[in-house]
Amino acid sequence: MKKQKIYQDKQCAGMVPLTTAYNECNHKSDFDRILSFCLKRTTLNNSELLEFQIASQNEWHQLRTRYLCHDEESRKVIFELSRLGQRAIQNTAELLDPHLKKLASEYASRSHDRRHEICDQLYQSLLTQTQPVRSQKELLEHIWDDLSNQSCNRIFARQFTKHGNPNCLGRALMMLAFARLANATVLGATPLVPSSEIAIKHDGRVARSILRHAERHNVKLKPELISFLQFIVSRPEIDRVRPPMFHMGLLFQISPARWALIDPHAKVFGTYQNTAIISQIEKESQDRRQGIFSADFRSETKIKRVNQLRQLKSLTTFLHQIQTLSTSSECHLGEALIAMINSKIFDFILSDEWNIPKEQKEKIALQLRGEQSPIVDDLYLEPLLGMRCSASTLCRIQAFLAYVLLLDCGKEFIGLLSFNVSNDTQTLRQEMLKRSFQDLLAELIARFHGFLFNKSSLGQDQQLLHPVIELYQPEFRVGVELISHVNAVTLCSENVTQKLSHICSGQSVQISAATEILRNQKEAIRLSSKRAFDKLYSAEIQSDRLQEILKRISRTLSHTSGRMNDHDA
Repeated sequence: MKKQKIYQDKQCAGMVPLTTAYNECNHKSDFDRILSFCLKRTTLNNSELLEFQIASQNEWHQLRTRYLCHDEESRKVIFELSRLGQRAIQNTAELLDPHLKKLASEYASRSHDRRHEICDQLYQSLLTQTQPVRSQKELLEHIWDDLSNQSCNRIFARQFTKHGNPNCLGRALMMLAFARLANATVLGATPLVPSSEIAIKHDGRVARSILRHAERHNVKLKPELISFLQFIVSRPEIDRVRPPMFHMGLLFQISPARWALIDPHAKVFGTYQNTAIISQIEKESQDRRQGIFSADFRSETKIKRVNQLRQLKSLTTFLHQIQTLSTSSECHLGEALIAMINSKIFDFILSDEWNIPKEQKEKIALQLRGEQSPIVDDLYLEPLLGMRCSASTLCRIQAFLAYVLLLDCGKEFIGLLSFNVSNDTQTLRQEMLKRSFQDLLAELIARFHGFLFNKSSLGQDQQLLHPVIELYQPEFRVGVELISHVNAVTLCSENVTQKLSHICSGQSVQISAATEILRNQKEAIRLSSKRAFDKLYSAEIQSDRLQEILKRISRTLSHTSGRMNDHDA
């Protein structure tokens, strides 16, 4: 009798062929079928799976009173999901890259600053590599690829270590495996308002300001720059096409008062200032391990946005100085050149990451220090300057000329400077130099508009962190999302969706359920999606992007009210 029971357990777990096991296991619920599938994907072999199932049964009998706020069935599901999450993390740790295992072994015994460096290395190791998006077509292709390419191979370690390309949940599992090996204290972090939403809106405002400035001053920008800035202006509207999906990063406690957010799939890394709220949530979550808590850091985000806009204002002031030089007919050319090199032009040159290669910037820096041969003989500059200049001034002029040499219109100016001419041709030379200098300034002004965007946007180097997040103990939530993901790409079972929504109260779970209305427009609208939408629509949502998406769902519901599944009720 005992042997027969073990055999049936194996059949139900999928250890024997489906044709053999069908009669015994066709009574299993959709949830149990997916749970069995996930357990197989997170276990190295069949004997280990059976041992895990037996140990889980024993542990359940010991811990069944832990979740008193739920009914018996819900307590069992919470326990199973937590155990699945633990199993997935352990399995990922067993398969973790040796380099990351070595970093994890170093983490525990190191200083707080070294731990931060190790977190940075972990972030860089897991960073999702994507090409920059510079047009509406590229963005829509990226959105479609992200929505359609979500196979189960991206969430289980055995598959993504073989095939590569783990999604955010897969990368979170690798970080959780790292944390387990490093004995690090962590919290799962799901953005309710992602940093990208703030950055895209901010960058649209900056791009619109730059285009208006160029139009107001009749600046001829290159067509590709105009096209890019116009795309950035329209991007907030385009980005709202993408329905939100579950996303997960991790918070590492690297010291008692310091937490580092690592989110390599969203390209976010940094530390929050208000860490007291994170530490308090971590403490509370120890007693509510399936609980989900929210934390608001919008005040920190606002400071970074304001600082970037202030920088835009100061750079625009510098731009007006160059424009004044370009329109002045009375200013002596030598005086104009000295005024240029005494301005903030080198802040522009050495920070111009978009247009100036690193090796060229290094050469310009050498010129600034007088450590490289001059571009133009100093003797040829004296008639132009009309005075004997200090060595530092000459070095700055040579560095400016080194930069000018990179520009097509600057080559004519350098050519005219590079030859000594007789006294009777000095007047003609001065006129030609003045004209080429005006052309050069026009080119600089046009280029500077592109630099304004690079310097004032909220890029990766600004470490803009998610302003509103949900925090939780990771094991239970990993189990929830593994089941949810497999259900979404295989069975699409309404029963599974409702069961998960019932035991996991996080807003991000409701968002995922509600926005399924947009992801699966060809199917009848599910009752769980409608209920989740109703909850969200009546809640206080701070995300502008989500508000727009909820309006789209409302329009969809108004057009498809007759397509509700009656049997789901």
